[in-house]
Amino acid sequence: MANPYNMKDYKPVTSYQIDVSQSEKTLGGKNATKINQHTASPNFPGGMVIADKNTELTFKVTNNMPEATNVHWHGLEIPNSQDGPNIVIEPNTSVDFKFNHPEAGTYWYHPHLIPALPQLNSGLYAPFIIKEDYDDQYAGDYVLMLDDWALSPEGVIDDQYSTSDMEVIGNVETVNFQTGSNIAPIIIKKGEIIKLRFINASTAQPHTPTLKDNEMGVTHLDGFSLPEPYMAASIRLAPSERVDVEIKGIKEEGTYEITNERNLGIKIPVIYNGSRTDMQSPFVPAPSRGFADIESKKVDFEFELNSTGMMEGMSMGGMKMDGSDETKWTINGKSFPDTDPVSLKVGEVYKLRFKNNDMMQMMDGMTHPIHIHGTHFQVVSINGKAPSQELFKDTVEVNMGEYVDIALKYKYPGEWMLHCHIIDHEDSGMMMLLNVE
Repeated sequence: MANPYNMKDYKPVTSYQIDVSQSEKTLGGKNATKINQHTASPNFPGGMVIADKNTELTFKVTNNMPEATNVHWHGLEIPNSQDGPNIVIEPNTSVDFKFNHPEAGTYWYHPHLIPALPQLNSGLYAPFIIKEDYDDQYAGDYVLMLDDWALSPEGVIDDQYSTSDMEVIGNVETVNFQTGSNIAPIIIKKGEIIKLRFINASTAQPHTPTLKDNEMGVTHLDGFSLPEPYMAASIRLAPSERVDVEIKGIKEEGTYEITNERNLGIKIPVIYNGSRTDMQSPFVPAPSRGFADIESKKVDFEFELNSTGMMEGMSMGGMKMDGSDETKWTINGKSFPDTDPVSLKVGEVYKLRFKNNDMMQMMDGMTHPIHIHGTHFQVVSINGKAPSQELFKDTVEVNMGEYVDIALKYKYPGEWMLHCHIIDHEDSGMMMLLNVE
């Protein structure tokens, strides 16, 4: 079975027509449900966009659903007018986008119309790949979009089958909308080097892909290349995070698997089918772009992440014991749209601190993956300790009882969103605006 998500089989293009529609989808040949999906023309699988860096791209997005939607180009540093969350696409209407993104990397696109959970949770997303100059040198270049689904026994998406009271965590896991034995294989020969692009499209569930008896060389995080790759047997991806890795073939034949810790359907076959002369990695490390003396810079803004309505009791059929019908997730004690916006200036460097004081996380160990639109940021420190190497990301996990310092600089003005990418948390208030002038 060939893998339709091997990007070496496709050429980048500059113009796309993207249709948003609802259809029946079979998950692994076992369960079928009505999902929302993007279909792109040209017909790359799963609505995938493939482009070259520093190229003007045009999109016509048409909404064929009976309800309004929109699109956010996640991770792209583009003008605010093209970012998408404030553009509503009504049924049977189209919206045009045009932008140029200079940075190669693994990104994705998805709806951002609040509440975002219903559409995102029903599969309305797709990969957005901007190729590096050297990507074609890999023996294979595979996109692996990870998700989980709360399905009834009849195969219908139903949040009551979520395994958590505080966010939707599914009972079936998929790779590119397939599960178990229906997942397309990764093909490799001994001596070859292939590239894998993991994207976590889950609304709340982290994923930890693990390759037994081999290691993966991590080259990119959230689309940004690392100054120095590192080796790992397993990799954790919080919701919305992306990780690019290299795998070198070390066996001559046989089938191995990339698995996930929950064992609910993610088993990606890695098939060895021969050998060749050893390849050298084509990866080119990024030059340093860290902000000078950022460790000693004072914190400009501090944000406390918390929740309300949780300590009174556990969920009982969606109703809390205090009589409220929902949890509110907060930034500095307020929930969106009442959160206080922050004013920034284009071209200036700011240092932000996020502190996770959400004691209710003791119930199930949640973190808050904070995502910022319109820019990548440098991870300066975690609990006061600098990372082992320079890291630029667009999403960072803030664990319970910990704090994370980041630094950012905006290129484009506008109202930019900052929010938790556990979508239940975002929809219920953990979001604010950065007003950049």
